[in-house]
Amino acid sequence: MLSPSAGKQPERQVLAPKALPTPPTGSRSSSSHRGMGVDPLSAPNTPLPPLTKQAVITQTTDQFARGAIERFTAFARNEAAAADDAERVRLFAEFFVSESRIRRERYGAAISAMGSEILDLTRDLFRPMAARRESSNSITSETVELTPQSSEPRSHRGSIGSALGGNTPTSSQTPAPPSPATPANQNWQSSGYMPSLSPILSMSVSDALDEEDSRGRPASRWWESDSTGAPGGRLERSKRESKYMGVPKEAREALQWIDDTHPSPGDGSGKRDSFPPEKTGWHDQDPAAPPQNFSRSSLASSSAPATPNPDHLDVSRLVTLPPPYPRHHPAVNNNHPELAQTRAEVRAISDMKEIEVIKDAFEQDSAKMRAEAAEATKKRRQALRQHLQEQVSSGTIGYAEAAAIEAEAKTEEHNQVRELERKDFDSFQTAVVMPVNEILQTRINAATNLFQSLRSRLFDETHESNPNLPQEEGDEQPELLEKLTLLKWIFEARESLHRSLYDLLSDRNDRYRDMVLVPYRLEGQNDKVASAEAFFAEDAAKRALAFAEEALRRTQEFRDVVEETVVRGVEVQLNAFWDIAPPLKRLLDKIPADGADLEGFHIQIPAAEFAENPSYHEHPLQYLYSLLLHAEKSTYQFIESQTNLLCLLHEVKEACVTAKAKVMELDGRDPARVEETKAEETRRLTDDLKEKVRVVQDQWNSALGETVGIVKEGVGGYLLETGGWDESFEEGGVGGV
Repeated sequence: MLSPSAGKQPERQVLAPKALPTPPTGSRSSSSHRGMGVDPLSAPNTPLPPLTKQAVITQTTDQFARGAIERFTAFARNEAAAADDAERVRLFAEFFVSESRIRRERYGAAISAMGSEILDLTRDLFRPMAARRESSNSITSETVELTPQSSEPRSHRGSIGSALGGNTPTSSQTPAPPSPATPANQNWQSSGYMPSLSPILSMSVSDALDEEDSRGRPASRWWESDSTGAPGGRLERSKRESKYMGVPKEAREALQWIDDTHPSPGDGSGKRDSFPPEKTGWHDQDPAAPPQNFSRSSLASSSAPATPNPDHLDVSRLVTLPPPYPRHHPAVNNNHPELAQTRAEVRAISDMKEIEVIKDAFEQDSAKMRAEAAEATKKRRQALRQHLQEQVSSGTIGYAEAAAIEAEAKTEEHNQVRELERKDFDSFQTAVVMPVNEILQTRINAATNLFQSLRSRLFDETHESNPNLPQEEGDEQPELLEKLTLLKWIFEARESLHRSLYDLLSDRNDRYRDMVLVPYRLEGQNDKVASAEAFFAEDAAKRALAFAEEALRRTQEFRDVVEETVVRGVEVQLNAFWDIAPPLKRLLDKIPADGADLEGFHIQIPAAEFAENPSYHEHPLQYLYSLLLHAEKSTYQFIESQTNLLCLLHEVKEACVTAKAKVMELDGRDPARVEETKAEETRRLTDDLKEKVRVVQDQWNSALGETVGIVKEGVGGYLLETGGWDESFEEGGVGGV
């Protein structure tokens, strides 16, 4: 946490690094090899044996520590032998990733419990050793020093230029050394890092890694004073605003929001109460000196004033207040990389190819066995008839004896049929039921574990509402909707497995029934056949009802989980929306809605905007219209999120109604009455969903939607009349989200 009095302690401007990259001479790291007599870096480079997952889990603490030392020694040798620094950085990144995966397996339970704390622990990878250095204006010089340490992006809201590792000048006259952020940016690219982009070009493309452009947003929102440095109508950001800007947590904690209402002239300490150290000094310019320009595109050459005209309306909050937009991984796409492993596991447990192969193999063997038995029976019958005809023709036996022999052969044939049915049933039990049942039970347990694991992570690390969760930091965390959708997939996969297990056991029971009925049918005992069929039918009906009741119970439990989560999620999204809607509404109310009033209306436009969009000189309201489009789409994400969550809950409730109707039908209720009840309950749920969506939409319209529409219509009409309309504006507003 940065102290407001930081500026009063110049001797503490440079902070000590959190950890030294290498141990100092005489440390225990170096002394641990004392007496070995062999330099580990000069030891022969023998390849280490591959480390398996089982070995990682089962190793003792001492064994694991020795293995880690061996792996690090091998890495150090490779690093020392690398051709250049870039190769050394790549080797270190590969080593770190490999070690982190090993510890993921060994400490999996602890890492899962820590949740997003892992991200906080790894944020400082490839950061400079000095955590932060304060920048200040020299009293005797007009040069401004911007330290690379204070200009590195730490947020998903960073610009494309930041992501590509651009260089940051240290002052307007002095060229900058190579940016220390390059290795970190390479690491971000290799790990799939993507900055949250803005549809406004100048807010997503940057050629500097400095903080003075507010991570790609108009710098005017950070300070509002006239060109002489005197305090003006400065627009300070709130804690809630900084949250939705996508600022990383440690940076939010370091920011100061309490401003000194009576700063002494020329004293920078009052300014340090309201700005982080790297922002101080920007209001302390000499009134007699010409204003300096801090535009990110012209730090070294442009002479445009850095302080916007305070008489012009500052519209930067149309970008700083709403959440990041567009998202790289919107929830409706279900492709957030953090959930990729869970999605892969769901696909794996839903793949029935292994079970189909087992069943197909049995069916082929069974068909082959029955065909061979039928062919053998046919040959025996033909041989017996021919033999009996020959014996009767020769007078060896009479017709009565021939009939007795034929009856005895038929009895033997019936015994063989019964034996065939028993053998086929035993083979099915051994070759299909036992292995498939084990596979299905294992997958059901795996699906249950996935369900419980994801359920515990619906709201990260806490069971209390977290107002910082919705849309925070771009795409760092998957949205609640995506998590719930994946939870629904897991539930559906598990239900499919339960259905497969039920079908397997039903098939076994049917085969057992056929095996029991074969003797009665062969002997023509129809009464016993009917009695046995009734018994098995009753048993099948009881099993079907029990299975439907179990499915209903599981569906109701799932509905309760989703309903509880959706209620909390909608509440969080609603609270977040109402945190930013009033200040946006107040800002929009300051913009004239009538085209005639826009003639003399002016807004503050950063210098970089003019450099990247020359048309703003002639049509400055193009900039305003682009911000209106962005703010509308970005803010509407809260409304979309609520609507999508409610629709997901509606689907689950409909599934519960269907499961309940199935139980009623199997319980002997009138099918027509059951269908009528189901249709009535479905209509009630649909009407309830429509009402809730209407309320959410009315809140959007009353809070922002109508005002944004009116202002857009007025500004768009003015641009159309003055020839400033751009075809890119025709993409519309929230309808195009």
